[in-house]
Amino acid sequence: MTKPPKIPLVAWRDGRPRFVPGASMRALGYKGEDLRHNDGAWYTIGEATDWSLARTAEIEARRAAATREANRRRPKGAKPLRQAPIVYSFARLFEDWQRSPKWGEASAIGKRDVKVYAANTRANYRQAMKTFEAHDPEFYHAAVAVLTPQLAYGLFEDLWEQRGLSSARAVLATMSAAISWGRRRGRVTLAGNPCIGLGLSTPAPRVRFGTRDEIAALVAAADAMGRPEIGDMVMLGVWTCQRQNDRLALVAHKAELARGRRLFRQKKTCAIVEIFEAPELKRRLAASRKRREAAGIVDPQIVLDERHWRPFRPYHYRHTFAKIRDKAAETCPSLADFRDQDLRDTAVTWMGFADATIPQICSVTGHSAQSAHTILKHYLAQHPEMGDTAIGKMVAWFDDVDDEG
Repeated sequence: MTKPPKIPLVAWRDGRPRFVPGASMRALGYKGEDLRHNDGAWYTIGEATDWSLARTAEIEARRAAATREANRRRPKGAKPLRQAPIVYSFARLFEDWQRSPKWGEASAIGKRDVKVYAANTRANYRQAMKTFEAHDPEFYHAAVAVLTPQLAYGLFEDLWEQRGLSSARAVLATMSAAISWGRRRGRVTLAGNPCIGLGLSTPAPRVRFGTRDEIAALVAAADAMGRPEIGDMVMLGVWTCQRQNDRLALVAHKAELARGRRLFRQKKTCAIVEIFEAPELKRRLAASRKRREAAGIVDPQIVLDERHWRPFRPYHYRHTFAKIRDKAAETCPSLADFRDQDLRDTAVTWMGFADATIPQICSVTGHSAQSAHTILKHYLAQHPEMGDTAIGKMVAWFDDVDDEG
């Protein structure tokens, strides 16, 4: 006979589940009970697990109410009582996780280098936690120890149905990361991570690149609206392949040119970025320097909000880019769905059109070979110009072989 799983609040007697409360729970009015239906049928393992989730949340609520009542009766000025959790819940796990060094702003703790989560990563994790709590509060406050791969996948499917695939994957990824941290710290006693290896469905990758006409329309709209710095950001995206946040944080290196490459320094990481200076980018940056000189601005940051001559905040930049994009779409309707993030896909695709290899592309963009291949697979193999180039190369090879023969 298979040994039944450990489920919080549930004791097994000859394979039959029973609730056996401890002294603290009996003080709250709970009594032992067999876990079975009105018709006498015993709960299955799944039903006992669901019951455990619900009862755990109920007990937590009662304990919280009892603690509040006890504090209300304490003398004025007395130190308030703290509620001790009866289980280690997902809510507690997330709280503890966010107090770990990985969530800090500093890059070093003591003498140890600690690679902290990026600001966007922290924001995404917090949003996923809020989604989890809003979707199923009882599950959110239930014991982590009760989680099984079956429960995790069930949560994923429920979230997928009600909130979409991307939200469902974000919640499971956040749970997985928190559980992995909790296991390393000894806060979570699960033998493995139930969120790993579930074979979760993935959304179709969004791959969008801009044509030469679309990029020109974006830059023209930025210049026409008196926001040339947005045009600079577009050209930086295409000709340096840097991500949006990295472009917003680029500063000029003290030695601006080296071996025909323009040197930038990433403001946050201080990493030096060397990019071959394309003529299109060179013209944009030269024009930017002239605008700054005319305004008397001396600042090494490559892109500034020229209405106020200060760095863009990410939200403000995205809002401004959207206004430029919408204006450009009036004359170039295909831009209606274009995003700033698509500039990196544009760079990859244009390099592919130029016959660059995947390793060469990755050396510029920092993409993994798999990511670059995904982008190229969606566009280059289907593009007629690529087909023409391929046949042209084959003809040249055939003619060469024939001549040699």
